[in-house]
Amino acid sequence: MEVKLYGTEESVYTRMVRLTLLAKKIAFALIEADPFDGGALPEDYDLRHPFKRIPAIEIDGVRLYETDAIVHYIDAAIENPKLTPSAIEDAARMRQVMRIVDNYAYRPLVWGIYVPVWWRDGLEPAQNDIEKSRHALGVLEDFVDSSPEACFKDWTLATFYLASVFGAADSVAQGSALIDERSSLRDWWNGFRTQPIMVQTKSKHTKF
Repeated sequence: MEVKLYGTEESVYTRMVRLTLLAKKIAFALIEADPFDGGALPEDYDLRHPFKRIPAIEIDGVRLYETDAIVHYIDAAIENPKLTPSAIEDAARMRQVMRIVDNYAYRPLVWGIYVPVWWRDGLEPAQNDIEKSRHALGVLEDFVDSSPEACFKDWTLATFYLASVFGAADSVAQGSALIDERSSLRDWWNGFRTQPIMVQTKSKHTKF
């Protein structure tokens, strides 16, 4: 299997895909594609992602973009280990966690807290982003007890979504403090962040 993954080591969403590939023990080439200020994209990148975002992937000639589509394709194409729960409700809860990360946790925790502090000379996060992050983490913590199979008991696709965001957020004091408020999430994260695939995908711009 020939796999080309386009993105950056610093990208949270590229890391989600990297974690999925490593969990499946799939070798891949990470090809630098950076759409942010100061970065560059391969010349033909508009053929791989019409909106010029990251990540994008090519697997044995199949080209895909959008992280959700990519990780579900990988999980369906490679049987073991299965990263989607077999029970219907658990699978639905997994997707709920993924969408919560997408829509309510990623932007305030990463762009609202991690980016200003880490990349912008310690700029203090906006209070609105702190409150949005606190609310999202509170909702996510409920899944630890109510639906552990969705994300926390065994590895699922949602595990890698949440871990990639936490890897950035926990790299700055303000993000760490918010995770500390949710002891169940902190306990899970402290255990998962030392897993070999997390260590292998850590960038120089994150602590975890």
